[in-house]
Amino acid sequence: MASALPVQGTSPVRAISIVSLIAAATAVLSWIPTWSTEFALGTIYVFVVTSFAASGVFLLSDRSTSRTGWAMIVAAICYEASWWWTWPPEWEIGPAPLISFLFGYWWFAVGGLALLRYPEPVLSRRYERWYFVYFAIWVAGVKLFIAAVSEPEWAGWNPDAWWLTIAPHRGLFDAASAIFKVGVMVLAVGLIVLLLLKIRRSRGLERADSLPASAAGIAIGFLGSFYIAAQLFHLSKPVTDALRTITALTALIAPIAFLISLTQRRLARSGVADLVVRLADCTSLKDVQSALREVLGDPTMVLAVQASPSRYVTCEGYPLTEREMARWRVPMPAGNGRSVALLLVDPALRRRADLVRSGAVAGGLVLENGLLRDDLAAQLAQVQASRRRIAEAGLAERRRIERNLHDGAQQLLLRVMSSLSLAKHRAQRGRDPSDAIETAGNDLDEALAELRNLARGIHPAVLGEMGLQPALQGVADRLTIPVTLDVTADRLPDPIEETLYFVICEALTNVIRHAGADAAATVRVTLRDGTVVARVADDGRGGASFETGSGLAGLRDRVETLRGDMTIATGGDGTTVTVRIPCG
Repeated sequence: MASALPVQGTSPVRAISIVSLIAAATAVLSWIPTWSTEFALGTIYVFVVTSFAASGVFLLSDRSTSRTGWAMIVAAICYEASWWWTWPPEWEIGPAPLISFLFGYWWFAVGGLALLRYPEPVLSRRYERWYFVYFAIWVAGVKLFIAAVSEPEWAGWNPDAWWLTIAPHRGLFDAASAIFKVGVMVLAVGLIVLLLLKIRRSRGLERADSLPASAAGIAIGFLGSFYIAAQLFHLSKPVTDALRTITALTALIAPIAFLISLTQRRLARSGVADLVVRLADCTSLKDVQSALREVLGDPTMVLAVQASPSRYVTCEGYPLTEREMARWRVPMPAGNGRSVALLLVDPALRRRADLVRSGAVAGGLVLENGLLRDDLAAQLAQVQASRRRIAEAGLAERRRIERNLHDGAQQLLLRVMSSLSLAKHRAQRGRDPSDAIETAGNDLDEALAELRNLARGIHPAVLGEMGLQPALQGVADRLTIPVTLDVTADRLPDPIEETLYFVICEALTNVIRHAGADAAATVRVTLRDGTVVARVADDGRGGASFETGSGLAGLRDRVETLRGDMTIATGGDGTTVTVRIPCG
């Protein structure tokens, strides 16, 4: 497999030592002609080559990062070749100058590829793949073209070196060389942009893994583009030399970043042991969820429990959303292998499957051992009671509609039928039926008004067409008590608008029934930071609660199905009903 090095069968530490020694030895030998004049830069050069190769072997020890490891080893080879231009002419013989000229920039391309895709085995975005296709075409194709239209001495090499000269043209060589450097600068800026986008979209463990490598890539791309610009604009030798040294030092950041990331990953694995200790102290399902979120680095992870054979709910008792159901489902197994709960995890954590499953097993053992059995039973009882209240509320609402139809519109329509029969009877006897027809028309108008009012109670048309503010204004205008409205004009999701409408209507109805004839009410609905808050306050006698049969208990269940909460504060100075519902 790709994770096996030529030193297969040896331990990772020994493999790293062997490859590091080989890389250091070849780098020292490559710098022999310039040790006397460039000792400091040569030391940096040896460290970069050695650290690139060593980090590559270190990455090969983990199957999920083996491709990145090979990329770092190739980058080490290309980086070593990229500095052969410092050799004196007597060393610039054979194919070495051409190899250095053609492959010198490949360390940046291959290293950038490793930095961008880490810790994933492949690039996750199509535009990232296309970027490196363009990079490869530019570095390989333009370099081959420049070699074809030049002599080796034009590029600063020994005239006797092997070269690909086909049609030498000094003007074309100078123009192509300048265009090539501009292109590499643009590609360096492009790599910085891609790395910044990667940091922006990552989160949790994914960000912790990739941030050191991404930061290293940004630094290398930034300083490397400055160095190329210094060459392009022929800045003074001290400035160019300083930038070259700084860029070489910056290249050391890449292997250090990989070392930091891999160390973080191994520390995260050891965190499972700490998780077991923390779980032993948990007293609720929420505590277990919080502990798992912290260890796994996924602040949006959901611990789901089974409310029925085919239905799961959150540990707070809320139904699962479609977005949550689309996440990676990881069973929390008991000792007998039966799943006692589910972890709904960010799909990006699939590459850390060993850590996630270890956390799931630890959590499953806690649930199986009964440490949270009482809390789980209480949560399920709460869910079942909530479902029962919702069903009872729906049944009561259907009976109310049936009763209103029977006592209201149906009686009026019977009176219309009676009046029309009377008019028919009078017309047959030659008498004037106009009085009976007028009575039927009046009764029909009243029946239509009754049906409109009934339909408005089920779902007012203005709520769907114009929103919560106009719908509540219409309610306030029909009430017999003064109501002050301060309602956001922003449109909310339909289920939230409908729920708030009925909660506010029920609260205002309770004000009329129980607060006293002189009571007044204030309704405020605000939207801030993705959460809508509705408050209905009155200055009446107080005493409202969820247990007094006011209908608020059923509405609280309805609010909780939207992940919201509903509270009542009551006393001698009035009652305040508060509802909070997240809109995200």
